[in-house]
Amino acid sequence: MFSFNEKNSILGHRKLISDLCYYDPTGSYILSCSADTDIRLWSSTKSNCLTIYRSHLSPIWCLAAHSKTDRFASGSLDQTVRLWTPERLDILRTLSSHTDEINTIDFHPKGKYLASGSNDGLIILWALEQAQPGRIFKTNSPVDRLKFTSDGNSLISINHNLENKLDSISIWDLRNVTERKLIENIPSDRRLLKICQIGDGNDFFTGFSQTILGFNIQTSQTIRTDFSHLNFSRLIHLSSNESTNLIAIVE
Repeated sequence: MFSFNEKNSILGHRKLISDLCYYDPTGSYILSCSADTDIRLWSSTKSNCLTIYRSHLSPIWCLAAHSKTDRFASGSLDQTVRLWTPERLDILRTLSSHTDEINTIDFHPKGKYLASGSNDGLIILWALEQAQPGRIFKTNSPVDRLKFTSDGNSLISINHNLENKLDSISIWDLRNVTERKLIENIPSDRRLLKICQIGDGNDFFTGFSQTILGFNIQTSQTIRTDFSHLNFSRLIHLSSNESTNLIAIVE
């Protein structure tokens, strides 16, 4: 794991770092995006910035790396998703159909599709070769997080009710285009963090404040682990790059 400490921290963004993701399975490279509209590629062993990518017109909120190719994607306040490759500083494609900022993106395990979620309440499943929406799922509140299951048959979404400050977690069957609510009315002053899957099973994790929330997509069983006794103010990022490990970044 790449640990953020005084010896090897990532310094370079001029504003809030809004998302991080491992660029390769070995964890040798990390992508970061920021409200400063930059995307940066880092070496996790030397903690130096290798490349800066610029194209978005507004803060960038989310990143995702393609598991089958060297491509990665970004989503922004400018209502677009942009596709990149590390060899080019300019974008490959721009995906535009949302009418509000993009909060979350995720590549399908087979690599042919990309899902995006927005404050407009839409989940768009993009066909990457055509750069067009393949399917659109409508929800009643902003879509904060998306995560494909490892078999590619389902998509998990987290929606945030701004008025009531409540989150809900759903699973979408992509074959039948149906939604099943997993957890509702999760009180959250801060929006839930990125969804992580451990291995190829049915267990997923997210988090908020000083709590990690685990849930099973088959049984809807939940497990909450509170870390308020530890010396940190809140969770700011969750990720997993191994079959049994969950990585948390705190402040």
